[in-house]
Amino acid sequence: MLMQTRQLEYFVAVAEDLSFTRAAKRFFVSQAALSQQIKLLEKEAGTRLFERDSHHVELTPAGRSLLGDAKTILRYEQESLIRARRRSKGIDGTLAIGYIKGYEHTNLSDMVLSFLTDNPYVTVSFMRENVSELYDALKAETIDVAFNLLYDPSQMEGIEYQVLKHWPLLAVVPAGHPLSGRQTIEFSELKGYELVDIDRGSENYGENSRINTTLEDAGLAPKVAYVSQDIATTVLAVASGMGYALLPGYFTSFIHANGKVSAIPIEGREQEMCTVAAWLPSRRNDALDVFLDKYLQVG
Repeated sequence: MLMQTRQLEYFVAVAEDLSFTRAAKRFFVSQAALSQQIKLLEKEAGTRLFERDSHHVELTPAGRSLLGDAKTILRYEQESLIRARRRSKGIDGTLAIGYIKGYEHTNLSDMVLSFLTDNPYVTVSFMRENVSELYDALKAETIDVAFNLLYDPSQMEGIEYQVLKHWPLLAVVPAGHPLSGRQTIEFSELKGYELVDIDRGSENYGENSRINTTLEDAGLAPKVAYVSQDIATTVLAVASGMGYALLPGYFTSFIHANGKVSAIPIEGREQEMCTVAAWLPSRRNDALDVFLDKYLQVG
């Protein structure tokens, strides 16, 4: 007969309390019933586990050896049951999400909320960064999925992605700017005005070349007045009168600058900014697979 879980539980209780009486009270059983199970365990082990008389109880060397193993077995069984219960309520594990600065104003939180509602035992973490840092983190497996801008698909070797939405490109100008009252503008009308740029990182994902080409095609070669590290800081710089900025529609709808800036759509640029969810196809993560399959919202 193999050792039973209940026998191990009784054994650990007696070993911790050094008392058959107190151990029996823990489990609401008679001392005789508990003693019988300990005897069966000793028979299975082929040795005495306790030295006991009417005055005291102590572990034998064999008992001390079994105690650590018994606790490990019981802990493992408990953890297995917890994992099984969690699986019945969805998956467990971790999911590390990276997102481009400003993307917190989209439906990203709705996706994560739905995912966590159905999978409450998954631990989610976030990284908020610029384009190249996010793709670099993805390749380094620091994050599982990146919600990011796509500039040059040919630079995405080793990365899979799902296009989520195309956003308009808008010019953000300070209050009192000659263009601030316009409903729309043409790109060329920005000529001669200074630009507040955002740090573009490396050349690895086509961001620099794409932006430079866009400006050149519009006949613009703006003087860069300031380079920020953050999209919100960019708006602050614009509100301070340092220049104009070119920002995607997923952020401009949520600008809170008390009327100090305005965002103007640029004609012909209504589908300029493409956002994607990107991941490594080699990444093995059940939480990532479920998130991509069931909770990713396109459009």
